[in-house]
Amino acid sequence: MPKGKEKYLPILAISIDILLLFNAFLTANYLVFQGKFPNPLFYYQLFFGWVFVWIIVALNLKLYDLPRILYLDKIILRNIYAVTIFVLVSSTIVFFITNYKFSRLFFGLSITFFSIMLIIWNFMLVLLFKAYRKRGNNFRTIAIVGFNDQVEKYINEVLIIPENGYVISGVFGTNKPPEKWSEFYKGTDEELLLFLENTKVDELLISLPSDKSDLMNDYMSYADNHLIRVTIIPNFSSYLYQKFGIDYVRNIPILQLREEPLESISRRIMKRVFDIVFATLVILFIASWLFPILAIIIKLTSKGPVFFSQMRSGKDGNSFKCLKFRSMTVNSNADSLQATKNDARVTTIGKFIRKTSLDEFPQFFNVLFNNMSVVGPRPHMLKHTEDYQKSVNKYMVRHYSKPGITGLAQVNGYRGEIKEQKDIENRAASDIWYIENWNILLDIKIILRTVLQVVFKKEENAF
Repeated sequence: MPKGKEKYLPILAISIDILLLFNAFLTANYLVFQGKFPNPLFYYQLFFGWVFVWIIVALNLKLYDLPRILYLDKIILRNIYAVTIFVLVSSTIVFFITNYKFSRLFFGLSITFFSIMLIIWNFMLVLLFKAYRKRGNNFRTIAIVGFNDQVEKYINEVLIIPENGYVISGVFGTNKPPEKWSEFYKGTDEELLLFLENTKVDELLISLPSDKSDLMNDYMSYADNHLIRVTIIPNFSSYLYQKFGIDYVRNIPILQLREEPLESISRRIMKRVFDIVFATLVILFIASWLFPILAIIIKLTSKGPVFFSQMRSGKDGNSFKCLKFRSMTVNSNADSLQATKNDARVTTIGKFIRKTSLDEFPQFFNVLFNNMSVVGPRPHMLKHTEDYQKSVNKYMVRHYSKPGITGLAQVNGYRGEIKEQKDIENRAASDIWYIENWNILLDIKIILRTVLQVVFKKEENAF
């Protein structure tokens, strides 16, 4: 929308949320009470209480602050979190404030319908807003001073994407950008202030080395005095090229080399609850009938136990006993030699269960035992961990997380036999990215991709 009109977005968003809540309220009324509340006064009091609680929760969690860079998964996750808080708060208030027994079915249906409509609305809103920006609306002009690899990556992945709503007005620096960015180059560092005097700029992006701190302070001072917002990309890519965070201890900035969402207790609890619920459902509704069938087939077709257990590397490097259905003949190399294509050790039924990943199903018990998570880096043999620790840079970082039955590396195609060094390097890189960017929606997405790949896609490395 045109500049200056963004201030009306929260009012519009709140109004739509109230309409969605009212629609869910009426729909639940129709389904539970055939459109006639048993006590209209109490139920409409409940509705207005819900409206009040939702607005407070939404404003507190900044649901109506539409970010410049729109990530659909983060917006949906934030709304799911808001609904969870909303349910807890409103349920507590109802329990302590009134003795009236509201219908639990009505309560549950109202919240469920509201949640579904809210997610659909936010999904549509993001798509509409991205399309709106692609047509050249709701843009911010940005000037850049300093050019390096990080700045070029930011230009490539953020600034030139139309749906993010940026227009580059100029690039300044001692080092000229590559030819493909030459149209944006306007001059050296010293020429920036003259440019800003004559050109309207909304944002200034600075990425200068530490020896130009005085010049950087001049730019920031000018920006503060001319209503120009400042963004800084620290110019230390020569020795640090990874995601990091900054914390403050008594106003002293502390650089943290890696952000780990699962360092948060609340997020660990969220992931653990999801793991327990998901693993329990799989065991009750799938394993309860599938395990006996596989156990009988394995026992009848080859000598040896039904299950195979092996010590694997887990969280923080601690080893644990990982469970699997036995897919090979009993052999002395099981703890050191990885399965390869046409491996003679693999049994007939073993080929099928390995291809379909059914051999991993007993690991849902590992999830309940808290050795593993449903999603995470795949656990490796102890010998392989020892070898890869020496040959793969940052390999051990993947052990900051509990290992998983499936993982980002697996759905990205990095599974099975390690034929070349790049195979394990790509796997480790995917696992580290997962650890640094975890959220519950990412876990759900990986699970869905895993199911789709097992059912529809033939994996060449699954043997």
